[in-house]
Amino acid sequence: MKRIAALTLVAVLAGCSTVDSKDIRTSGITANYVVTLPETADAARVSASYRVGTLTFVELGDGESVTSSGGGQDVTLKHRRSAGVTGYDGQLDGVVDAGTEITFNLTRGKDDDSAPRSTVKLPDRVRLTAPLAGTTYSRRAAIPIRLGSKPSEQPSILTWAGECIQTGTLELEPARTSATIPAGSIRPTTTTPTPGIKPPTTCPIDITLTHRTEGTLDKAFKDGHITAESQSVRRITSAP
Repeated sequence: MKRIAALTLVAVLAGCSTVDSKDIRTSGITANYVVTLPETADAARVSASYRVGTLTFVELGDGESVTSSGGGQDVTLKHRRSAGVTGYDGQLDGVVDAGTEITFNLTRGKDDDSAPRSTVKLPDRVRLTAPLAGTTYSRRAAIPIRLGSKPSEQPSILTWAGECIQTGTLELEPARTSATIPAGSIRPTTTTPTPGIKPPTTCPIDITLTHRTEGTLDKAFKDGHITAESQSVRRITSAP
């Protein structure tokens, strides 16, 4: 299953293309803005990408730029292209406080509309104190989850993923500081084994806790979304 998903992703990315922004009006652009708060970094990572349709990315031209600001800091995002995807990345150093408003500003040429105000507020930071990294859990046993961060008014999303298991998700209600992944919730993969190769039954898996907030996209865009998320990840071993 995981190999099939990976091949599908490669096939999708291979079909991606890029167009110059001079051929696209702002009103025809789908914008995607993401702010990420890593658990241990003292900075907010900001990223932007623009599309028309599903697989066509927009590359900004001369005189155009995207900036991000918040908490008294601002940054001009730098262009990147990877695996067929065109986007823009930056970092706001020292900007980590919950509730801080982050603004993205797309500046365009005189012949098109700019989109100066797409905003989102940073969520509370999260920290997993259990399970401990490096521990081993049987899939027949429950896994205790504990949060070292203060109770939050935002819901939390707990996910797990690894080579020998099926990806899973558990939503936690606001203000929860502990939870349990019930026994049997983490299931082994159901892929058809390759002849002569025995699939692994024990493997490292990542337990990820996420707080996410949704923001407001500038009205100049056709559509899209803007989110901010904080994450805490613990890698454990999953066994039968």
